[in-house]
Amino acid sequence: GACPNAMFSLLAPHTAIPPHVGVNNTRLVCHLPLIVPEGCWFRVGAETREWRPGEAFLFDDTIEHEALNPSDQLRIVFIFDVWHPDLDPIEREAVTALIEAVEGSGAPL
Repeated sequence: GACPNAMFSLLAPHTAIPPHVGVNNTRLVCHLPLIVPEGCWFRVGAETREWRPGEAFLFDDTIEHEALNPSDQLRIVFIFDVWHPDLDPIEREAVTALIEAVEGSGAPL
């Protein structure tokens, strides 16, 4: 439930990930498209782009984003988080301590 996170995102054919937002801006999300059939796209805010295999991009996921796979094939993207570059080491430590305290309490993040 906490960051940093790394995962493979598999989007089935003719499937959409509806518009959504992340919970905080202490991180940026990196998408590295691996297997991307033609026509697959991703939108962040007002910018929509088609995926290009091997071309990674970073974004702040507190900005609304969504994805679509209109093809007949599986789309695979590797997704991982990085610290927001505007956070200094003390702020990173504070965020880490807060996440650990909330996880230890059993409260939802």
